[in-house]
Amino acid sequence: MTSPPPQAPADPVPAAPAAPDEAGTGALRSLLPVLGAHRATVLRTCLAALVDQAALVALVTLAAYTVGTAVTEHRPPTTATVAVLIGLVLLRALATWREMDLSHDLAYRVLAELRVRVFDGLARSAPARIAGRRSGDLAATALGDVEALEFFYAHAIAQLLASGMVFAVSAAVLAALGPWLLLAVVPAALLLMWSPLFEARGRAERGARTRSALAEVSSETVESVDGLRELLMAGALNRRRARLRSAGRGLARAQRAEQSWETGAGATRDLLVVAAVIGVVAAA
Repeated sequence: MTSPPPQAPADPVPAAPAAPDEAGTGALRSLLPVLGAHRATVLRTCLAALVDQAALVALVTLAAYTVGTAVTEHRPPTTATVAVLIGLVLLRALATWREMDLSHDLAYRVLAELRVRVFDGLARSAPARIAGRRSGDLAATALGDVEALEFFYAHAIAQLLASGMVFAVSAAVLAALGPWLLLAVVPAALLLMWSPLFEARGRAERGARTRSALAEVSSETVESVDGLRELLMAGALNRRRARLRSAGRGLARAQRAEQSWETGAGATRDLLVVAAVIGVVAAA
């Protein structure tokens, strides 16, 4: 009695691709564990950023109060007020320098670790898993991506945490002075927090177009330099120049579109801040 032939295992059902927002959130979370080995530096950076932003808020508030008092009551600022203003200016300058020093020290330490991980990963993968590509090209691409993370580690983490704490304290102070003042601040703050999420997909698409256009220009340039002798022998140098000009125009269009959108988004955020300030002044 013969046993039935074994059935071929069913093909695994591929998992549904993650939504762009989920993928972006997951990618953002994946950048945080590497900070675990630098908790002390992260804490010092956050503290310096907090002092920097708190000094700025205190300086702007005291300066506005001093100017308002001088205009409405015709009373010049006292010596103590001037001394406090000067002290706040010096404190903010020192805190800004310290925050930049600590944040960049943290960023470059993290980037050094990530570079080592990239090389280790390439060493384990090559030559079986590089899909016919040269390991040097893969390393250059990966290291370029690592360098792009400098802004996130040096200019985003501590600043966002400090901004959140300063806003929370400021909102509590406004609520104590007059709850109606929050009607001008909270909507603007919510819009400012929501705008990056609203722009995320479009920003990713524009950035991808810019990177693709830049990669095309780089590829055309390298191929032109490597094959210059063949191009001269075949009389195809003019056609290659035309391709380079076309690729350059495509890169310029992509960069203009990205920069125009970012400029408009920045102007919109500035208008929201101005509207919140005007609302607070009007409500007060």
